[in-house]
This record gives sequence, C-alpha cells and structure tokens, in this order.
Amino acid sequence: MKAFFCIAIFLNIVAVADTGTNRTPLWLAKNMVNEPILFTGEEGNRSGRLIFTPDSMPVLTRADGSIVYEAGKDYTWEKDSRTIRLTAHSRIPSKTPLEMRPGPGKPRSLGGVLHSEGRFFHDLQTLVSYSHNQSWPDLVNAQGTLPRSLKKLRSNEPFQVVTLGDSITEGYNASGFTKTQAPRNQPAYAEGFARLLDETFPTQVTLSNFGVAGRTAGWGLKQLDRVIAEKPDLVIIAFGMNDSVSSEQFQKTNLEILTHLQKEIPQADMIFVSGMNNNPDWRDPTKIPGFREALKSITRPNVILADITTPWEKLLTRKNFADLSGNNVNHPNDFGHRLYAEVLFTIFGKT
Repeated sequence: MKAFFCIAIFLNIVAVADTGTNRTPLWLAKNMVNEPILFTGEEGNRSGRLIFTPDSMPVLTRADGSIVYEAGKDYTWEKDSRTIRLTAHSRIPSKTPLEMRPGPGKPRSLGGVLHSEGRFFHDLQTLVSYSHNQSWPDLVNAQGTLPRSLKKLRSNEPFQVVTLGDSITEGYNASGFTKTQAPRNQPAYAEGFARLLDETFPTQVTLSNFGVAGRTAGWGLKQLDRVIAEKPDLVIIAFGMNDSVSSEQFQKTNLEILTHLQKEIPQADMIFVSGMNNNPDWRDPTKIPGFREALKSITRPNVILADITTPWEKLLTRKNFADLSGNNVNHPNDFGHRLYAEVLFTIFGKT
C-alpha cells in the first residue's frame, strides 16, 4: 500500500511541475493526473478506458483521495493497453449497463439514463494517474489570439474577466462548487481559468461570474447591463445547452449580444464558448455542433471562438461519456471543467 501511495504522490508532484511555468495542457503533458473512469460492464467483466497508453502500472485512487487501490487486488492492466479491468472482488465502484440506463420513471433517471446532481457521479468515478510517452496535439483546434488582452495581462494594470452563461458556467458538478461540495475542491472552469491567468501574468485578475443554471442566450441578452457595469477587459459568453432554437436563431441572438457589448464596451475582448455535447443516450447530440458552426460565423478581430465541442467529441472516441460528465447528462465533471479552463488558457498561454 505504501508503495502505491508514494507513486501517487510522485505523479502529482510531476503533474504540478508539468503544468507550472510552462502550463502544459493535459493533451500535451506526459503525465496524466486524475483522469476519471466510471467503470462499467457486466459482473466479472467491468472495465474502463484511458486517453493514453501508460508506460507503467497506472495508479488508481478513490475520488476523494482516501483510498489508493491495489494493482492485482482491485484492478489489472496489461502493458501497451489503454484498458483497465476490475477484479472479481474489487473495491472500486462500478455500474452495469442496465444501471446506467434504468429507463423512464426509475429513481435517478432522466430521459431513461442514470442522472444525478451533486456528488453522486463524483463518488462513482475513480481517478487514474500515470506517465506516458504520447500527446494529442490536434485534440484542440487553434483558438486564435487576443493581443489587447494579452498586452494588458503583461502589464501591472488590473484585469477584469466577466463570464455569462448557463449551469456549466455557474459551476455545476465541479467538486469545488457549493452544490457539489466534494473532496479535492477543484474550481469550476471560470474560476480555474481566472486562476491560471492570475498565476501566470503579473497583473491582478478578478472574475465576475454571471452564470445561472437553466438559462439561454435569450436570457443572456437581457443581462448585458450587468456585464457592462463591470467594465470588463474580457467577456466570456457560453450558452447552448438549454437553447431549444435553430442554429440560425442561436447565431442571431449571440450576434445581438456581441453587437451591443461592442458598442457599449469597445475596449473589451470577447470569447464565445462552444461547449461540451450532451449524452447522446439522453438527447439528440447534433444540436451543440450546429451551435459551434453558428458561433464561428460571428468571430472577428477581438472576438474569437473557444471550441470545447471538438475536443469533447474527440475524447469520446477514447472515453465513455460517464467518464467525463458530472451528472451523466449535460454537465462536465472536474476533468471536463479542467478541459474548459485549459482550452481557454491556450488563447493566452503562448507568450
């Protein structure tokens, strides 16, 4: 047990070094720390997949960090494989396919799939840390740059960030979110992104987060006076998950937001976020990619798109949706929030 605990500590130290001054994003770093898996399968055949192939035995921990699981006793891993399998008497949490899709009207069911807010899925997911010799440079598309913001970040002037969006922006299912309150206490993406800026640049970065669960771009259009009053240097706008409109209407509403903000606060840069997709077993998964394309068409100087949708789609070729989601329907878990923050940070991470 002590050996595994030491390995876990070592990997966390390496990860801090790997994401310190260079801020290496998760898709380029050679050490993966706390990649989540929700193990699934029938009794006696439960497994999960990793993003990369470990170069040595991966370390598995309980989500709250209280248990370091034992290789051979709780799980097995074969060299040159991305798959981890649970043993017959494993202590690691898992679910059967039937439990993941209990059907309409059943407890913890939404649209027939297993669903819950708070820390329910956080506690089901196991965290995996490992070193590897791979990278995924095209996981994230080029995000563009914001020279005005970058110049101010390098100065000693205060830098104000405002985020406007729905429940994902509010912070749902991040372990540090007040309605989750789970160990590890990782911030949601808005705070995580602001922290990255504040730790990297000499200026003092402050955040005003106006994300509210269940809201749409139409609601956001009515909140712009609050945004303007903050006199922000950077505005991040992230809607889509609750918008039941056509891509054309979504584009129109976001363009109205952009036009009004550029008129009232022309000094502010703007980032529109095309977010994660929803669970395809719950709802049609084509809506969010359509919104991504709609947002691409309104970019211009000082206004860019942070595309989370594309890397999310790519990750799902190697991972299950339940590995990356905090509610198994339409919210990211800690790892998903980390992806959001790091994608946003790449806009400013190139000096």
